[in-house]
Amino acid sequence: MTEELKNNPLDDFSVTLEYTVKEINAILNLLAQLPYINAIGVINSIHAQVGPQFEKAKVNLEAVMKAKEAANESAPTA
Repeated sequence: MTEELKNNPLDDFSVTLEYTVKEINAILNLLAQLPYINAIGVINSIHAQVGPQFEKAKVNLEAVMKAKEAANESAPTA
């Protein structure tokens, strides 16, 4: 490996990737098969980033479901 690749300043640059919850779970399952010491940092990072997003999506989904229920209750019956 060249010295340039060893000290690449882009190594600490953050990127954004998009995966479905199903894909994230598959990635976590693969990471869980690695030795703990090698995988725990990435697993913790994924959980830290996904947790707030998942909670926000859950709240939004609940709001949509309540709105649909309210719309169905107020709709005239034939």
